[in-house]
Amino acid sequence: MSISENNLLVVDEEASFIDEAKRLFDGRLPTARSINEAVAAIDGGELRMVLLGPSFANEAVIDSVRALRNEDPSLILIAVAEQITSALLRAAMRAGVQEVIESPLTEEKIEEAIQQFANDFMKRRPAAASPVADKARQEGQVIVVMSAKGGSGKTVTATNVALLLTRFEDRKVALVDADLQFGDVCLVLQLEPRFTLVNAAHEMHHLDPALLDSLLTEHPSGLKVMAAPLEPAFADDISTASLITVVELLKQSYDYVVVDTASLLDELLLSLLEKADIILQVVDMDLPSVKNAKLALETLRLLKFQTNKVKLVLNRSNARARLDDKEIEGALKMEIAAAIPSDGAVAASMNEGRPVVESAPRSRVAKGFESVAELVAGPIPEPTSGRGLLRRK
Repeated sequence: MSISENNLLVVDEEASFIDEAKRLFDGRLPTARSINEAVAAIDGGELRMVLLGPSFANEAVIDSVRALRNEDPSLILIAVAEQITSALLRAAMRAGVQEVIESPLTEEKIEEAIQQFANDFMKRRPAAASPVADKARQEGQVIVVMSAKGGSGKTVTATNVALLLTRFEDRKVALVDADLQFGDVCLVLQLEPRFTLVNAAHEMHHLDPALLDSLLTEHPSGLKVMAAPLEPAFADDISTASLITVVELLKQSYDYVVVDTASLLDELLLSLLEKADIILQVVDMDLPSVKNAKLALETLRLLKFQTNKVKLVLNRSNARARLDDKEIEGALKMEIAAAIPSDGAVAASMNEGRPVVESAPRSRVAKGFESVAELVAGPIPEPTSGRGLLRRK
């Protein structure tokens, strides 16, 4: 699909940029000199793309562009900047801008932007899937990793388990960072996401598996990651319904969908738990962690939640301040399903950005994470060349 002059809007405060854009399109372009004018143009036309000039492509004002996205979530927003910096790219992504190109504006750059629009448009169109293929494919499993206390090792468990699941050559794995305010999945995996859950929420009106897949960040292991918002303030952009939709769509394409969560028993977590096939309840070897886990499990039981899906995972099982396993099981009314020993290699692996099952796959702690992954998928294959842990270059 191509863009005609009637559905491309040029917005800038400076007449020189608008005149430059008009020359490229032989003067046949709708234009606006402010965001308010642009909103009015969007409301009254058939616009598909907005080209934002340098007046709006800077960190100080680019957040105002969110008004355009709110007016029409299907718009493709392209910004033209005098200078592209990593800070500007992050701010543009938060504002819902899909692409930032560097000035001066040329016909080639415009054509490339239009081609990108065409690609995105095609991804939004419903795919004509084969009915036979649809019937043959089973939906993937949702594995929710939770902990009632921060610092209990929940994110480390989620990332290591997700990486272990990539060892299955015939299975696809996605990891969703649902800790919307302080998600650390990308930090632990040393990934720099271009898109986050905020982008998925903005595309919710026409989100499908293909478009969602384009918003994921790929790890060298083959793991795909749906990143948390880059800043806590943008957590409000993501509703519970939109996050559940993301998980449901991922189930259609991925064999395992691992979901890391916040240490907060709220509507979002309860909704995720309802969708989960397996819940990994991570408990640290200290009294506050055990006490919070007990309160969380008792709350779930009061809500008539099926706790048979919950698998109790004991973290730092060999810690010096060791509690008695039987006492923990008695307090939580649940048997310990897997245990992860304490090991300094975990902290070192986090600093390296390589989870311990990748940096030290033969260590005792890596074997502990394998015992957790086996609760999900059975025996975990050894790492092999060209797949999983050995794919990192």
